[in-house]
Amino acid sequence: MKISSILVTAVATSVSEVVAKHGATHLRALEHRHLHHKGRAMSAPENGYKLDMDQGPVKKRAGQCQFPEDAGLVSVAGSSNGGWAMSPDECCEPGGYCPYACPPGQLSMQWDPKATSYAYPQSMHGGLFCDDNGVINKPFPNRPYCIDGTGNVGCRNKASSYVAICQTVLPGNEAMLIPTMVENSAMLAIPGPEYWAGTAA
Repeated sequence: MKISSILVTAVATSVSEVVAKHGATHLRALEHRHLHHKGRAMSAPENGYKLDMDQGPVKKRAGQCQFPEDAGLVSVAGSSNGGWAMSPDECCEPGGYCPYACPPGQLSMQWDPKATSYAYPQSMHGGLFCDDNGVINKPFPNRPYCIDGTGNVGCRNKASSYVAICQTVLPGNEAMLIPTMVENSAMLAIPGPEYWAGTAA
C-alpha cells in the first residue's frame, strides 16, 4: 500500500509538472504572437513574464443621457428606458436619438433634421439627440419640445376603472408607448401637416 501511494504521488507530481510546463510554454507563445502582431518588445523579468498592456489610448466610455425632468415632459415607466418613450428594456445611448412623451393633447416637435421622409432608419430618429459625451441636445433649438395637436379629439371614459389610450412613438420604434390615462375624460392629440414628414402619430 505504501509503494502504491508513493507511485500515485510520483505520477501526480509528474503530470502536474508537465501541465505547468505546457501552460507556461503556451503562454509564452501567445505573448510572443501578441507582441509580434503589435510590433512591440516584451519585457521578461526573472520571476515571470509581464504582459504588454500599452495598446494605445482607451476610448472613454460615455454616460447615459438623462431624461430632462424639468422640461414638462411625461416620463414613461420602464425597467431600463430611464423615462424615455422607448421599450422598457431599451436605454437612451450616446450617439443616438431618444424619443420622449408629451403631456396629453400634445405632440413632440423634435427629431433628426435629416429625417425628411418615412424611411428606415431615419424613421427611428425621433426625440432629442444624445451626443458622445452623454449630453442631450434639441435638434431644433428654436422649437418647443411639444405643441398642441390640431383638431384635438376628446375621449370620455364610461368604464368602471381607468383606461389608457396610447400614442405611437413616431419617429421612433412605432410602439404604442405614450400613454394618456383617462379617468373621466381627456384630450387626444391629432397631428397636423407640420408634424414629422406629414405623418400621423
